[in-house]
Amino acid sequence: MRLRNTLHFFIFAIIFLAACTNFNQDRMADSSFDSEQKKKMLSSAYLDSATSQLFAHHQQQYDTSYRNPYGFQERDIVLYPDSIYERRITSLHSLLPLVFNEQVKAYIELYAFRKRDLTERMLGKSALYYPHIEKLLRKHQLPLDLKLLTMIESALRPTAESSKSAAGLWQIRYNTGKWLGLTINDFIDERRDPYTSSIAGIAYLKKLYTLYGDWWLAIAAYNYGPNNLNKAIVRAGNVKDYWKVTPYLPRETRHYVPAFIAMVYLYHFQDEHNLRPQFPDVSFKSVDTVRIYDKIAFDEIVQYTGVSKKELAMLNPAIMQEIIPASQEGYRLVLPVSKIATFEKIRTDLFQANRWKEEVAMTARVIKGKKAIVPKAKHLIRITHTIQPGNTLDEISRHYGCTVQDLIDWNGLYDSMLQIGNELKVYIPQEQAFHLQASTISTDFSSNFLRSPAHSE
Repeated sequence: MRLRNTLHFFIFAIIFLAACTNFNQDRMADSSFDSEQKKKMLSSAYLDSATSQLFAHHQQQYDTSYRNPYGFQERDIVLYPDSIYERRITSLHSLLPLVFNEQVKAYIELYAFRKRDLTERMLGKSALYYPHIEKLLRKHQLPLDLKLLTMIESALRPTAESSKSAAGLWQIRYNTGKWLGLTINDFIDERRDPYTSSIAGIAYLKKLYTLYGDWWLAIAAYNYGPNNLNKAIVRAGNVKDYWKVTPYLPRETRHYVPAFIAMVYLYHFQDEHNLRPQFPDVSFKSVDTVRIYDKIAFDEIVQYTGVSKKELAMLNPAIMQEIIPASQEGYRLVLPVSKIATFEKIRTDLFQANRWKEEVAMTARVIKGKKAIVPKAKHLIRITHTIQPGNTLDEISRHYGCTVQDLIDWNGLYDSMLQIGNELKVYIPQEQAFHLQASTISTDFSSNFLRSPAHSE
């Protein structure tokens, strides 16, 4: 019976991991989030500075030939008795009220065994984002372990999206993101930006903790939504104790906190479980930012800097359609440090061309150039006629025994307008040319004779 129950739990747990990002964040009942606080929190100066922390782990020399300090082989799965889990969790002395129970144990073994590869990838990615997140948590004097919510929410994928319109590392819903001051439109979705979304997610958690005074209730509200949680608290008899409220929560939220506690435990005891972080493989060691004020497409950045489109998308996950729109405030574009100088060198010319590109496309009247036609007949030779005052194509064509269209084709003319002093090419039979040369030509006509046949051009 116990084995069957355990099996049912693991089946649900796997389903939970896939669904846990689909949380239901309602708007806070108190919508008084200070606009000045938003502005300061999301200031471009701070974000530009924070970006330099990305990929900071590449400046350290990680030992790629990792050897477990306990002698475990690479693919060894390591689990422990309940008493060990409980003692270790107690030893963490976290600012969070960590507990050990059967649900927590089940998630420890799920992440350390059945989802081991996912856990190792998340541990590797954490080196990219956690320095910035930890700095924010310290600034707000919040428990550092809260950063691990991003593993439960999105598996540390900035582009993660749920069926309930949640997005980014922190899986922030659309309405919550707008309330927190994030830019969300067809081109930019700052919920997917590791920096701005972390600022907003942590501010939201802090607000929830202020509201409930209990971290497990705050975390449950983050997952389930504060309005929904308030209803569950009322049904539980108005008690502000997460474990007493859990019977009135949906299964996803009941398992959300135990999964989080399990991840906190494994983060601190990676070696003991032989978990080996899989660090992202990138071709650069550090990044920096440039401010973009004019519209530009990824294709143009790739063309002029040489950075790959894949790396550009990875560094700028908030850009939705590979296009940065024009903006008075400017948008922060993240590039490898080695590409910054190249971009700055060409940005003036690039944006000058882009600035007029749309206007040119909309208003330019293009007249296609006409190529002069050279007749193929071998008995014709070319002469040139210098246009005199009063000359017309009709008059010239009658003088040389050709048509007006011949003159237009031979000279690539657009119309019948003539410019005094310009020369026209005329193709006539050789014997006619000799006749014209021998005869007296009107002073209104001036011709120069060439001996080369027409087809030699």
